[in-house]
Amino acid sequence: MDRGFFRKAFTLIGDWAVLYLALFLMLAARYRGEWPDQWAIHFHPFSLLFPVWILIIYANYLYETRFFRPSLDGARAMGNATLIAFLFSLSLFYLFPPGLIHPRRNLLIFTILAGVMLLIWRVFLYRLFRKTVVTNVLCIGGGSEVAELVKYLKDTPALRYRVRKCIDSVPARYDDLAKIIGEHHIQLVLFKPRTASGTIKNLFPMMSSGVMVLDFEDFYERTLNKVSPYMLNDMWFIKNLENVTQNIHEVSKRVIDILVGALASIVLAIITPFMVLLIKLDSPGPAIFKQERVGKGGKVFRLYKFRTMRSIGKDGSAEGGTAVWAQENDPRITRVGRLLRRTRLDELPQLWNILKGDMSIVGPRPERPGFVEKLTRKIPHYNMRHLVKPGLTGWAQINYEYGDSVKDALIKLQYDIYYAKKRSLILDCAIILKTMRMILTGAGR
Repeated sequence: MDRGFFRKAFTLIGDWAVLYLALFLMLAARYRGEWPDQWAIHFHPFSLLFPVWILIIYANYLYETRFFRPSLDGARAMGNATLIAFLFSLSLFYLFPPGLIHPRRNLLIFTILAGVMLLIWRVFLYRLFRKTVVTNVLCIGGGSEVAELVKYLKDTPALRYRVRKCIDSVPARYDDLAKIIGEHHIQLVLFKPRTASGTIKNLFPMMSSGVMVLDFEDFYERTLNKVSPYMLNDMWFIKNLENVTQNIHEVSKRVIDILVGALASIVLAIITPFMVLLIKLDSPGPAIFKQERVGKGGKVFRLYKFRTMRSIGKDGSAEGGTAVWAQENDPRITRVGRLLRRTRLDELPQLWNILKGDMSIVGPRPERPGFVEKLTRKIPHYNMRHLVKPGLTGWAQINYEYGDSVKDALIKLQYDIYYAKKRSLILDCAIILKTMRMILTGAGR
């Protein structure tokens, strides 16, 4: 029996079992000793729904090899499948109420349980199949980002993607493409239309033969969690960032900023006298210094921080004139400053910037005007990071170390634009949680 078929069949049977287990746990939690009677009532209507749930999971490609590995993309696909299945089930229960379950809130409880348990089941499957799940990849199209992705997949064997071949264009004859697919046992084709040429229609039969064909740009973003600067142009921003100022997201994010900022300010008010005393005893100069930074829309604002370097400038900064990037093991950092940087306590005065509306809790880190002017000249589309409000922490901060060069700024821009494209409250929560973990473990700078 084909190993891939066995894996998919095993997963499908497991999904079915997980759905029944979620139903049992919901009834046992809600009705306790009466669950056998409730099981008899709920069993038949839910049994009618479960085949549809399986079909919806299948329609979201969750039985494909690329989802047999832990990823944000896989969790998102399972979330979408669960939501669609819930809405279908809900409409069925309301359209055909006679003989179906009551109360209907049981369906909501079941859906939450089933969604969580299906994700846990997939994690177990990954651990079970991780040594056998390998996706052979064919890349069509050239460019630096292709080389970057190939290297990343080679250096990250846990993802279990193996790039078997890269070609610049689609072969003119379908038989030639089929030969490459067969010889290298290709399961996934990454197609980059901007650089690839050839007869694109030859890819269509691949889709019906079980070979997955994906847009290279989408796969690059999902795998590296950033966008490629080589793919960016004016039309890309119009297409992908047209809803960057969605009112619902902006309002909800602002409410969270105010609530969290107000609560955290209580802590700030308590520790500020101690921080001021420590900083003053360690070195002369103001304990809190103000510095100009560039915010949303290119607007310049004053950012507040606990001073961590020796004071030279009139504003309490460690510079007398031109802006200079901080270096690793920078000799200007004071003893107390090193502790504050390691624990991120030096950033706490920025809660005032958050309450004022200059910043958000999550967003691209604001840069100084001098750096922005320099980087805008050297990096195309650098100003696009100012489409969203800067943050206390951000996607680039948790994915890339502190940058002190134009090259570093370019890489961080890739993460910042990715955040602007994908931003959501769920992504913000993930960034906050990972930031907290980094602070507790002392990771990063």
